[in-house]
Amino acid sequence: MQRRLNGSLLVLLLAAGAAAAAEHDLRTVVLLHVIRREALFFSGRTGTWTAVRLDSGERVVKTGADGAVAVVLTSRRAIGFSALLGQVDEIAVPEEEGLEAFRVSGEVASVLTRRRALGFSALAGRWTEVQRFQLGATP
Repeated sequence: MQRRLNGSLLVLLLAAGAAAAAEHDLRTVVLLHVIRREALFFSGRTGTWTAVRLDSGERVVKTGADGAVAVVLTSRRAIGFSALLGQVDEIAVPEEEGLEAFRVSGEVASVLTRRRALGFSALAGRWTEVQRFQLGATP
């Protein structure tokens, strides 16, 4: 009986260790600060800061940071930061497109407008886009 308890305890400890290791692998390695006229991104992977100046009249609409990606969505553009690569990429997002959804999670982020779906990958360090189907639009 004692061996069975010791064996069960060992299995539980191994499972707890595996869960802790998995949680450790998913830790956040990015920080984001948005202050007046500037977005500051920090990469825990590279140990470096990256600053992006916001233009006069450019309004911050949404921000998010998780895992290895951070995004600042403004009234003019989406700025994505990859903590894995320590680099920024941006894409124009005119305000008239209208924001429908915004999400930052792990190594990816998305911005959904009435016209486009935009995706940012921390692994690639860049934005990609696809035009959305619009009712009443002709192909």
